[in-house]
Amino acid sequence: MSAETQDRYIETKAQLTQLFQSVEASLNGESKHPFHTFRRKAMDKLQDLSFPTRRDEDWKYTSLNRLLVNQYTNQAPVQLTAAQVAPYNFDGQVIRLVFVNGIWDQDLSDLSAKPDFLVIENIKNTMADDRYKELIEKEWTNWALESNSALVALNMAFAQNGLFIHLPANKVVETPVHCIHINTKTEQPLLASPQMFVTAGQSAQLTIIDSFYSMDIDAVYFNNIVNRFILEPNAVVYHYKLQQESMDAYQINHTEALVKRDGNFSSFVLDLGGRIVRNNISAYLGDTGTHTNLFGGYLGKGEQHIDSQTFIDHAHPHCTSNELYKGILDDKSNGVFNGKVLVHKDAQKTNAYQQNSSLVLSEKAQMDTKPQLEIFADDVRCSHGATIGQLDESSVFYLKSRGLNNAQARSMLQHAFLIEVLENIHLDSLREKAENLVFAKFES
Repeated sequence: MSAETQDRYIETKAQLTQLFQSVEASLNGESKHPFHTFRRKAMDKLQDLSFPTRRDEDWKYTSLNRLLVNQYTNQAPVQLTAAQVAPYNFDGQVIRLVFVNGIWDQDLSDLSAKPDFLVIENIKNTMADDRYKELIEKEWTNWALESNSALVALNMAFAQNGLFIHLPANKVVETPVHCIHINTKTEQPLLASPQMFVTAGQSAQLTIIDSFYSMDIDAVYFNNIVNRFILEPNAVVYHYKLQQESMDAYQINHTEALVKRDGNFSSFVLDLGGRIVRNNISAYLGDTGTHTNLFGGYLGKGEQHIDSQTFIDHAHPHCTSNELYKGILDDKSNGVFNGKVLVHKDAQKTNAYQQNSSLVLSEKAQMDTKPQLEIFADDVRCSHGATIGQLDESSVFYLKSRGLNNAQARSMLQHAFLIEVLENIHLDSLREKAENLVFAKFES
């Protein structure tokens, strides 16, 4: 780390410490609540950790200097109307949770479709609830404090509306839970800390959608996200993230899933917006018979930087995983994919597939890809691959000969390239929404 970068990070920590102290000063009696006691521990943990730099192997292609130089606030209250939120929803019934500048807006949310057995609660409240506080302490607070990630500690220290979702055993929720995160332009850059802890009981099934939008194309803010999923035996969970942040915004997404015997976890990420975007997605296959899907699509323009880091841990036999990331980069945008699949010695009969494919449309755009397989078992079927290419000009010429103009022909070919990823969205209404967002990005 250069002396300049080191000084910058020291200054950033000092500013964050000052911001945390101002939060504490405003709490009064709430300062002794278990939730804030935990936040204080997370802040202490942050002091002992370093923010990642490009000297760290996993951050080799992504610098946080631009992000950490800002002077952040964690308070930017804004009141939106239902009409302003409506464009961010999609057709079909959902259990809708709306967050504005990181704050859960109960009035704009709609939980009328939520079945009584599905628990959706603020993590702060569950810490004082005898039914869940032991679970929260074991699988959330202890897990977070054992993490060596400065960004996870930062999220925990400044979280305000952590979301706890619990689905009991043998329950199936057909209606998706849709979390709509909306940011607005503020006088001072906002540090928002969305977090979600999801537990799905044995043989339960649930779909969760996270969508991120900005009402202002030049709003500057930082969404620092932490999600954790625990799937009990035979549980099925789908998690979707549709991201269309401001072109001057930053997002770091840390998502981790623990999948137990015969469980099935599917993650889908679509990144369209943001100045710097980083996804850290990990799946730990905790017993035999588990399956994990990791799908991702990205479309970069201007000077966007979109980095996807994935990790699948095969520690037990007879497990499968499927991973497909595809993206398109134009102008001066940068893309990064670093996917690692680890197959332990005892993980016999593992079946793992990983593929990353990208189109680079400009001489100034850049893609860095590094698919990895580490295999210590001898009876497995594992494959990985990566391709980086350009649009086929003969195909462009053919479509133009059929009456399309140049822009239409290129847009159609780009959409055809991404459709292999988009078709893995199992909800028709969500897939249509995602396709519309992609088309809008092509035309921008």
